[in-house]
Amino acid sequence: MTFFTAPRSKAEKQQQLVDVEEAYNLWDTLRSKYSVMERLQIWTNFAHDPEFVLILRKFSHDLKKEISVLEKDLQRFAIQGPKTNRSKINSSVNSEVLLDELLANDFFLLLQEQVEMFLRAFVTSTTNDQVRKIFLKLLSHAVERLTLMAKYLKVKGWIETPPLYPLVPSDVPERLDSGEAFHLWDHLTYRYDNFEKTEIFHDFVYDGDFKILLKVGLQGPLKKQISMLEKELEYFGIPIPEHPPNVFTPPDNTEILKDDFMFKDIFAGIHGAAIMHAQALKQSTTNSRVQKIFNDLLLGEADILNQLIKFGKVKGWIYPAPQYRL
Repeated sequence: MTFFTAPRSKAEKQQQLVDVEEAYNLWDTLRSKYSVMERLQIWTNFAHDPEFVLILRKFSHDLKKEISVLEKDLQRFAIQGPKTNRSKINSSVNSEVLLDELLANDFFLLLQEQVEMFLRAFVTSTTNDQVRKIFLKLLSHAVERLTLMAKYLKVKGWIETPPLYPLVPSDVPERLDSGEAFHLWDHLTYRYDNFEKTEIFHDFVYDGDFKILLKVGLQGPLKKQISMLEKELEYFGIPIPEHPPNVFTPPDNTEILKDDFMFKDIFAGIHGAAIMHAQALKQSTTNSRVQKIFNDLLLGEADILNQLIKFGKVKGWIYPAPQYRL
């Protein structure tokens, strides 16, 4: 989905710059990758289950590629890199002390935290589109790994089941835990609020591109998500919240709200939705299909945020962060 694009010459010039937050994001992400690589070496030394060892080795292989990309970017932008990890780790500790179940759950917690870490780096990287693209790719990989690890833990029986939602209809073959039930309900209430706000803002917007963005670019996906979430709540026997009105009265004075203010409010709301998706994805460990819903919502929201950042920069509605180097 593309809302608006900058002139090519301006876009090319912009890619030569990074702001102070992007410099920090690149450095912090590389530092995290070094730390994870060291922990992977430790986990691999202690792991016994052949499938777990394969997962760790595959992640280690992919991690080396990501580290290489990040190192090149720090060099390209003249950013001092963090200390590297130790190249090899040997331990004299009895490997029977650390059980695979403990190691696998520790690895799972790390993957959960990486989702929100890369989401934050992605959203706050607003100057350089190519840097933001790197974090979007890292976020996608983190979501994929989290989903894979959740499946592995469930197959092994190494992940505990939270309290189940007790009101699932008897003819529904799926299980749903209480956290997943809340996230489905919470998402729908948030989407109702989002839809109502975009409908109200549409009547105040002056800029033609922004008006189209609200009506087509945002309300279209919102309607689809609302319909999907309503069906899920009905399917699982979860009470559906009150629906916003279908008819809104046009305002008498459209000058009281400025386009840039409404854009920033919409952007903050979509950023908030992405955080909700990430948290729901992390906590959805009982129902794999529901987990996939939050997976798709998160990556879809990230794509919209990416396009909104480009749109906002062209319009001059996103404050330019201080440059790392002049």
